[in-house]
Parts: sequence; C-alpha cells; structure tokens
Amino acid sequence: MDREFETFRGGANEAIANRLHVTISPAKLILLNRNLFNKLGKPEAVTLSYSRKRDIIAVKPTSPRFNEAFPVMPSGKSFRINAAPFCRHFNIKIDQTLRFIAPSFEDEGTLHLNLNETVSVARTRRRKG
Repeated sequence: MDREFETFRGGANEAIANRLHVTISPAKLILLNRNLFNKLGKPEAVTLSYSRKRDIIAVKPTSPRFNEAFPVMPSGKSFRINAAPFCRHFNIKIDQTLRFIAPSFEDEGTLHLNLNETVSVARTRRRKG
C-alpha cells in the first residue's frame, strides 16, 4: 500500500450492549461505560499503576480506605476516575480525548489500558456562519 495512506485502527462501532468503552480526556478523567464498570466488579475505588516501558495504565479494584485509592464516581451513564495526580506524577500528557481500542483484563481482574492503542474521539467545533 502507498505510504501516504493511514489505516484507521479503531474498527467499526460495536453494539452498545456489548461494548467495553473507556476514554481518557485532557482533564485526565478516565471514563468507563457501565459494561466495563460491571466487568471490573463495580468497585468503589481503584488503584492506578503505570508501566513506563510498555506505556500501559493498569486499573485494579481496591478498597476506598487505602491512601493510594482513586474513587470511582458515577457520571451520568458512565463512571469517572480523576487520574490527574497520577498523570502528573508519571508525566502522562493527554492533548485530546482518547478512546482505548482494546481494553483488556489481565491477571486478578486488572484492567490494562494501552496508551499506544488509542484513537482520538475529540469533537471538533463547528464554525458558525
């Protein structure tokens, strides 16, 4: 294929009932849809870990009593995690809202979010006139 073409890696839309959807915004908010929240075990809080080598965020359910716990808060039909302190600490820069293409569950129910496997879902503003 000609080098000037780029392949869209996001794939087609999946049925909402089956979709595992997670995004991270420039405000460093991680948003989980209800399906992903349920699959994670409906946690009140999570711990966030980062692999610098693999550029992967690990999200693991935990007790809200631990100092390192990030609360999982309902936000309309989704659930949000304010990951700003985490992103600042690991110098994770997010310039636009990104959707993780293939969020996966690893050992012990830990959710892995690969920052190298994302697509932009930022909305562009329409010009008036």
